[in-house]
Amino acid sequence: MLNQTKIKTANRTLVLIVAYEAEAHIATVLNRLPNEVWESDAFSVLCIDDASRDLTTDAAAAWRQKYHRKNLTLLKNRVNQGYGGNQKLGYKYAIDHGFDFVILLHGDGQYAPELVPQIAQAMKSERSDVYLGARTWSYVNARSGGMPRYKYVGNKILTWIQNRLTGKNLIEYHTGLRGYSVAFLKQLAFALNSNDFHFDTEILLQAFYCDAKIIERPIPVHYGDEVCRVNGPVYAFQAFLSTVHYTLIKIGFLNSPQYRRTQGSRYADKTESPWSSHGQALSILAKSRTTNILDIGCGNGFVARKLIQAGNKVHGIDRSNADSTVKFSGFNQIDLDRDPLNLDTAAFDAIVCMDVLEHLKHPEELLLKIRESQKTGQPPLVILCTPNVAFITVRLALLLGFFNYSDKGILDIDHSRLFSRDSFLRMVRNAGYDILDFSGIPAPWDFAVGGFAGKTLVRVHGFLANLWPSMFAFQMLVVCTPRHNLAQILADASEIKTDTTESESVTEKTAI
Repeated sequence: MLNQTKIKTANRTLVLIVAYEAEAHIATVLNRLPNEVWESDAFSVLCIDDASRDLTTDAAAAWRQKYHRKNLTLLKNRVNQGYGGNQKLGYKYAIDHGFDFVILLHGDGQYAPELVPQIAQAMKSERSDVYLGARTWSYVNARSGGMPRYKYVGNKILTWIQNRLTGKNLIEYHTGLRGYSVAFLKQLAFALNSNDFHFDTEILLQAFYCDAKIIERPIPVHYGDEVCRVNGPVYAFQAFLSTVHYTLIKIGFLNSPQYRRTQGSRYADKTESPWSSHGQALSILAKSRTTNILDIGCGNGFVARKLIQAGNKVHGIDRSNADSTVKFSGFNQIDLDRDPLNLDTAAFDAIVCMDVLEHLKHPEELLLKIRESQKTGQPPLVILCTPNVAFITVRLALLLGFFNYSDKGILDIDHSRLFSRDSFLRMVRNAGYDILDFSGIPAPWDFAVGGFAGKTLVRVHGFLANLWPSMFAFQMLVVCTPRHNLAQILADASEIKTDTTESESVTEKTAI
């Protein structure tokens, strides 16, 4: 049984060889690894035989004994785990044993073991999270190495489609020569990925989701007498579906525990997009010629930073500390569900509350606090934005029995309250606000897909979102103003006084 104790080893890079029925090739793969790998404490080699029916493990063990390679560990699965499942075991091993990097090789020799030291050096020097050895950088390179023409063409077409869907520009998504930093692997729920061949696609999509640093380098191609166990059309379809799934998750249409960010911010800066809620709020404020703005739930300060650049004074409120890179004119760190605002909200020209209400247990109370905190002056312009829980994809998912939370999108794991169009507008009115405008916000296709396709999709979706907002609005934006509160009305009321002296004089004259 594998020892699961976490050991901090001097061997920083793990060379992971995934093997299945590779008896004829495994010794050659091990022989081709440079002496630097075998003689340096910086490397260890782990070969996992995925329940082969041949003598793969015996061949590797005989080679180890012949050459006295103490830094080669051999494991054999009792039950076949599949190509993806075998990788999962190797990455778990790397995490448990304190390695810094993992370099993936195939036991059939299709990828050059000679490149391992070069890959390790590139990852260390460039501090990359993912290394990809690209085979299809050149048609001549691919064909001279024996790659069949149909595989080259299929690879390029599928990669082109995936780049269009993800907004990336990779040479190849489907290489098996890869390197990962263990710090990166620790962020991922890779155990939830497929055990099949499109595991490689899913872990790469997870890298996109985490904004991992990816480097690609051209590599030679070798197709020999190894047995190809990949069903090309099935693999292509699975990789395509995984990429579509990721794209829909990226923009919040769908959710999956596969894609959860455990480090860094989960939320992107959308202020540059005129179709986003942030972009539209900034446009409204620019037209309103505001100068003094209260940003409630300012978070990373994306909106505040743009407002300050436009010449506004911005006072921030958030449950976390203020972002030191944003030059707030003032800042209150409070719990919006429990703490009072402790400021005069009428002292501001406008109040923005972007993507905050859904995170609160009592969003109505925040709206009441804003209104009740008005002490002087005219009511400010208030901009509110929240997701639409009745969005068409959520409805369809419910129809199919799904209601899955994730770390972004409409069903964000941090969301406490969600609204349809009618319930959102009703809450705003019941809290004492006059609604000036309502807009349906499209999904951020321009971020998720990018390029001309992304801009086209977001325009079309924007049209639908305002044509039928209750069905097609991804988010809902309301512009409103709070009515005067009772204290303001009472203070503004004119007191009617009676002149007591004059009254008494009149009475006396009447009596005379």
